[in-house]
Amino acid sequence: MRSMFTDAAGGRHPMFLIGGGEMGARIRSFDWSATPLGPPSGWPQSLRSALSICLNSSFPTAIYWGPELRLLYNDAWAPVPAGRHPWALGRRGREVWSDIWAIVGPQFERVMQLGESISLFDQHLPMIRDGLPRETYWNYSFTPIRGEDGAVAGVFNQGNETTAAVLARREAEAEVDRLGRLFAQAPGAVAITRGAEHVFEIVNPAYEELVGRTDVVGRPVARALPEVEAQGFIALLDQVYASGEPHVGRAVPVRLRRGGRAQVDDLIVDFVFQPLTDSEGGRSGVFIVATDVSDAARATAALQESEEFSRSILQSSADCIMVIDLEGAVRFVNESGAALLELGPRDAVIGAHWSEFLPAELREEARSALEAARLGGLGRFSGRSVSARGVARWWEVVVTPVIVAGRAPTRVVATLRDATDRRQAEEARQLLLRELDHRVKNLFAVASAMVAMTARGATSVSTMSADLRGRLGALAKAHQLISPAIDDETRTMEKADLGALLRQVTEPHLYETAGARTVIDGPDIALGLTSATSLALIFHELATNAVKYGALATDEGELTIRWTVAGENLELIWEERVPGRKMAAPGSQGFGSRLARTSASGQLGGGIDYEWRSEGVRIRLRLPLARLSR
Repeated sequence: MRSMFTDAAGGRHPMFLIGGGEMGARIRSFDWSATPLGPPSGWPQSLRSALSICLNSSFPTAIYWGPELRLLYNDAWAPVPAGRHPWALGRRGREVWSDIWAIVGPQFERVMQLGESISLFDQHLPMIRDGLPRETYWNYSFTPIRGEDGAVAGVFNQGNETTAAVLARREAEAEVDRLGRLFAQAPGAVAITRGAEHVFEIVNPAYEELVGRTDVVGRPVARALPEVEAQGFIALLDQVYASGEPHVGRAVPVRLRRGGRAQVDDLIVDFVFQPLTDSEGGRSGVFIVATDVSDAARATAALQESEEFSRSILQSSADCIMVIDLEGAVRFVNESGAALLELGPRDAVIGAHWSEFLPAELREEARSALEAARLGGLGRFSGRSVSARGVARWWEVVVTPVIVAGRAPTRVVATLRDATDRRQAEEARQLLLRELDHRVKNLFAVASAMVAMTARGATSVSTMSADLRGRLGALAKAHQLISPAIDDETRTMEKADLGALLRQVTEPHLYETAGARTVIDGPDIALGLTSATSLALIFHELATNAVKYGALATDEGELTIRWTVAGENLELIWEERVPGRKMAAPGSQGFGSRLARTSASGQLGGGIDYEWRSEGVRIRLRLPLARLSR
């Protein structure tokens, strides 16, 4: 078996030094007899094996050998010492890394003396480069190499520099912080807590006004608002954080010591606790929205407690109000109530049992509510009914005892409120909350993709920062197209162009090469406020999916968006091609896809179809032109 080989210059070397590129040649030509390692022919098998792996590895790898930690490394590791290469070859570790020895020296000592491996991520190493101190960050590992006698004889080192990624992440975090400050200016009472201790991270002025304190940020809820713990709110936060399920509270009483006073203020609030997740899908905090409804709730309570209101007041109510005896017979119904229930002549109603005017599926709840009121309590239920004319309504029903001078109830007032509009608004609100949660998740994915895409073409940190800020700004511009539907005060857009909308929504996701491979083409189509909002949501979801999984996720992907007018309909084709990758339909439909389908069919009266091909997805959107002008 051969133990030596001859290189191109005619030199004879041990077989373990074969190959290795430039550094292999440098190691073969190095005068090792002048170092404690001696000639390579006398090197121990443990060093030979480790060096053979090092030289033939494509990953940055180095070996520190012997008590002096003499340095050997491969071509991929040569950029690590920068200007110290190739001088660093064969030098002592302390000599090569004199500027950072205070940090890495103890790490080497731990590996050599204890035989323990070390792995570090984003380790800060203040190196001297070009004669100046530089802030650098690294991922690296130190692994002990044991000699023939079992003792640690050297250190196997692999790693790479992460300075650009760390600085880019720092810039991104600063941008998120800025967006958080803007979010804190929202007019509603809003707060965000972080972690299982529910530490206030963001509160806006409206929230500070609600709780009557300005010193809650940075403190756990239990310490900032200690009086709410005994009222069960901390337990609710724990439940939402642990389960990932939101909690909605309506007309919930809360006692607060506002303004540092000993006096306790009694409030009634509506609130939502919405769990937040981080970019990896783990729970990160809770999003809180609260509204003080004390005045409205107390006004309702006053009406429930008193029978001393006149018929004129009852008649003026837009709700259906029935006065019922303790057996459930109707003694009075106001005119608006009779019209809402489509009861016909009110004389035919008087004396009938009130549950006869409710859907069959609600009559058991009506019986329970009446029983609660007869015992002096409050009965409450809600449900849906369909009238004789086929009109569907949602009702919220409150059954209240009429108590005079502390005596037992003699009659009951049933208030049936038409909650159809509120129900639809609540469904829209829930959709918005789910969309917020979905967009928070997507924000991290999109921001991460933007950082990665920007980093591939950036020549410096400053260039990367500027490019990244520009793309985030483009994303914010696209978001402005849907803000009019959220805030009435910003309803300034009357018409928008379909092509302009598509370009604004896709622009944040395009970088230098992707822009050249993206086609957006079609005739001018004017959009109204409602249709532009729905289309912005659909296109945002399609673009986000393309960034995550499709044409915009690789350098080779192609995106083509074309639309035509076919009769009274708009037909738009969104087609993605990803050469070299086999695409398949997802195993389940995510919220984004459901949102796109709901917007296409519910808001726009059309449809959206997905055709999954091996080279990419083809999406067909068909919408009536008449709906696009609204």
